[in-house]
Amino acid sequence: MVAGLSLILMCGGQAFAAATPAQKRQMADAERSLKDLPSLFRAKKLEEFSERLAEAQTLISDLASTDAKGDPGLVVLERKVAAAQRLLEAFSENETKTAKPTRRPKPKKPAVTKPTEMGVSFMKEVFPIFSAKCGNCHIRSAKGGFSVATFADLKKGSDAGTVFFPGKAQGSRLMEVLASGDMPRGGAPLSDAEMTTLAKWIDAGAKFDGPSETAPLAAAGTPTPGTPGMLQAVRASGNESVQFIRDLAPVVVSQCVQCHAGMQPAGRLNLTSFSGLLRGGDSGPAIMPGKPKDSLLIKKLRGTAGDRMPLRKDPLSEDVIKQFEQWIADGAKLDWGNPADSLDWAVRTMTASKMTHEELAVMRSGLADKTWRLANPDVEPVKIEGDQFILLGNLSSVQMTEIAELAKAEQAKVAKLVQAPDDQPFVKGKVTLFALRRHFDYTEFGMMVEKRELPHDWRAHSRYSIVDCYGCLLVPQDDQKEAALLLAQVFASAYLDNQGQLPRWFIDGASRVIAARAEPRDPLGKLWQEQAKTALSDGRGPDEFLKAGETLSSEAQAMSYDFMKNVMSKSAKFTALLADTRKGVAFDAAFAKHFGAAPAALAELWAKSAATRRK
Repeated sequence: MVAGLSLILMCGGQAFAAATPAQKRQMADAERSLKDLPSLFRAKKLEEFSERLAEAQTLISDLASTDAKGDPGLVVLERKVAAAQRLLEAFSENETKTAKPTRRPKPKKPAVTKPTEMGVSFMKEVFPIFSAKCGNCHIRSAKGGFSVATFADLKKGSDAGTVFFPGKAQGSRLMEVLASGDMPRGGAPLSDAEMTTLAKWIDAGAKFDGPSETAPLAAAGTPTPGTPGMLQAVRASGNESVQFIRDLAPVVVSQCVQCHAGMQPAGRLNLTSFSGLLRGGDSGPAIMPGKPKDSLLIKKLRGTAGDRMPLRKDPLSEDVIKQFEQWIADGAKLDWGNPADSLDWAVRTMTASKMTHEELAVMRSGLADKTWRLANPDVEPVKIEGDQFILLGNLSSVQMTEIAELAKAEQAKVAKLVQAPDDQPFVKGKVTLFALRRHFDYTEFGMMVEKRELPHDWRAHSRYSIVDCYGCLLVPQDDQKEAALLLAQVFASAYLDNQGQLPRWFIDGASRVIAARAEPRDPLGKLWQEQAKTALSDGRGPDEFLKAGETLSSEAQAMSYDFMKNVMSKSAKFTALLADTRKGVAFDAAFAKHFGAAPAALAELWAKSAATRRK
């Protein structure tokens, strides 16, 4: 089992040949063709939309016939192309059905629409789609500030605003996000029929036919076969002899997802997430909690219900099959927080949490090489390993050596400022640093590695998970020493990310404060201060950073920096808050305990005080 797990960590659970540099460039070309599709669709430039889509389809079709088939980057592109094609087809069908007459009819008073006249029923046709594809993130929780727990919540939209406009499917944020393939994350994308149903419902006025707009939809809705509404994830107690993520998910990732993943998983059974396992496939539910002998999964593993699984591979050992049986007999519970998370990611995370500092550092060093190749397939990096960091970059060897020395000095300054214990690693597993010499390299890193556009004026950012912890920075060309503050910012962010579940605004603001204290003469700190003043003068307030999610605009980061300067003036309270979050105390509770109020309340006082100072 250990050897198999190591193989999963190295290969990501999938068997495919690594894409060549030329193939990576072709994927990048396809990505660029797809990049502008949402804006073209909103502008109704359908001819150009179709041309760009056709370009991407041609590039991807060529790659799919090579040994790059199955590459994660190619899979993502295939998903985006299919989603864009569905959106175009749904729009074309709707345009045909709703073509305007040559003569404009006289306006009529809107008729009162009865539920039976709606054409598409929200409760019977639309809500089951949300339940099946969005339930874990947006019904049972409200990720990204977006909830579908009630119809009133759905109408309200997300933190960014309304997600649909009645009568206008084209241009509705909801349709664009679903068509792009970005959502739902961790699960299968919407089918053509589902996208068409949503478009028809919105174009018909997005009417509601439930009992009450404020009533919980899950209680009123009737689950349809094959949706999570029929089988919910049950949290494991920890006392079960067999744990799913710990013991069984590695087997699923290595033996099953090669066939049961992607746009068209075998038997429409997607096993890339626990939600997919619960959802089942064409043959019905895969598991029946408490009844291993009646569960289709066990029958397939034993070959007593059609083809034995895994197909065209050696059968699983009797010991492993008995583990699956025991897990189902114990209730088929989940030893993980979010059932929609990727099983591959969950396995990596759980494994990394049990590693020593040295073991995790070795894994991160290998992961750093893979990440670099993804962003820069044709460039061999200069790589330097320090006691607390792993540095890769495309500057000259002399410049990289200077950056390494600078990183060592800045890490020591940050460690002192945050009072990091001397007898422990600064960050378990080390911090990976990617030093880039051109702005193009920096933006390309965002596109190829993080699948997002980085704000044009960003110069450094970091990302953390228990598997990986890295910072990426654009090194000033004239003088490498000007990167000192950016390095301090990255180290501070990495350290804070390791202190518990802290919101991004808190980490971004606090890491800037720490960096400015480490390099008080750097003018960038003053620039942040001025940006905050300008944003407040323009009428922007605390909500812009408190509710921003994982990506803050430059203005929001500047305001969070100015706010955190006030919070961190009481250094003892700040240190005590971090000590509590390390112990597992919820951030909001720890903040209120040590600062006497919730973040939002203190942020309002800060904004009013700042306005008074400006006068």
